Amino acid sequence: MKQSLIITSILFCVNISFSQVHKHALGLRFRTSPHLNIRNTELSYQLGLNQKNRLEIGLNYKQGGYDSFKYRYLSSSIYYQHVMNIRGGLNWYVGAGVKYDLARFLDNNTLQFHHQFSAGPTIGLEYDFNQKNVPLLLSLDYRPSLVYSPSYQGSPQFQNQFGLSLRYTFKDKPKSN
Repeated sequence: MKQSLIITSILFCVNISFSQVHKHALGLRFRTSPHLNIRNTELSYQLGLNQKNRLEIGLNYKQGGYDSFKYRYLSSSIYYQHVMNIRGGLNWYVGAGVKYDLARFLDNNTLQFHHQFSAGPTIGLEYDFNQKNVPLLLSLDYRPSLVYSPSYQGSPQFQNQFGLSLRYTFKDKPKSN
């Protein structure tokens, strides 16, 4: 019992010493829509709060359509994440956040607006290539969420979302005296 407590304490200390959140990371997150449509790409920014915690802010704008149907879509999200090291540059993270979507549809000269609010947890796995002197983060995440929209007639819906991200990590400037 005493040995396992010592080993657990050592592993915990090693985990704390290797996990590091970057102060700034910017890139793209390729995400699925509720119908597993992988055409959604968002600009993703991570702000390190300390060595273990960060905020991830996402922004997505899309427009398109055909013939008499046109749309514009804007989505924004913010997630808090707690990062834990597995080994070397391999980390996993958990957290929670919220997302807001706003869409404008023009269908046969009829203008409609749709908006929805969602909230839920996030869990992910990332590899920090800074361990190999390459300033990149590659991550895969899962975000199940509860979605509320007037279009659902007041009844919340459950949605799954998966994401694959590639972000550039910025070097912190040295402190001057």
